[in-house]
Amino acid sequence: MIQSRVNNLNDRLSRGEIIEFAKPTIILASASPRRAKKLTEHGIEFIQIKSPVDDSEINEQFPHEGINKRQQLKYVKKMALAKLQPFIGKVKNGAVITCDTTALCDGRILEKPVTKEKCREQHEFISGKTAYTYNAMAVYWEPSGKTRCAVEIIKVKFKPLPAEVIEIICNEPETLDCAGYRRAGALGAYVVNNAPLSNGICMPLVLKMLKKLGFKK
Repeated sequence: MIQSRVNNLNDRLSRGEIIEFAKPTIILASASPRRAKKLTEHGIEFIQIKSPVDDSEINEQFPHEGINKRQQLKYVKKMALAKLQPFIGKVKNGAVITCDTTALCDGRILEKPVTKEKCREQHEFISGKTAYTYNAMAVYWEPSGKTRCAVEIIKVKFKPLPAEVIEIICNEPETLDCAGYRRAGALGAYVVNNAPLSNGICMPLVLKMLKKLGFKK
């Protein structure tokens, strides 16, 4: 029943229809089960609808090599804010949350590996280095008509990764669909510093933005 309603909302959004909620409602515009789990852990009721934005066009606008931290910050913010656009002016009484996560290592943007070959290459690249996970979160609250964006940056230092460990990482269920190099699975044992686990969303920042926009349940 819930999935049927979500599919209906997705269809209506794709047709450009205005969706009105009877009470203040949070929409998580991400398909990530990790982000959904984080909201649930905070006791937040929400509807999960993936943003229809194809971010490949934005992706192609930005270089992925030879960039600095300021450029990476601009990149993740633009990606998160772009995912809000289909919802602006189209949801009534709704608060929309979008996210984007990438990692920066030695001037290179590292996104979801997607394939085992890419996963292997990226983990060989970060082996023995320091990477920075950037979690960008953008929020839109319809009654205010405003948006806010914040970024959580997590510094992660890695020990050298043996080839056999990289193979284990590449075969872990969530690895290919996860950006940001979480301190989890086989990779967790090779993190030098006490970096927090990245779930692709920082709830304290999200709740702070919702509050500043005037969202109340």
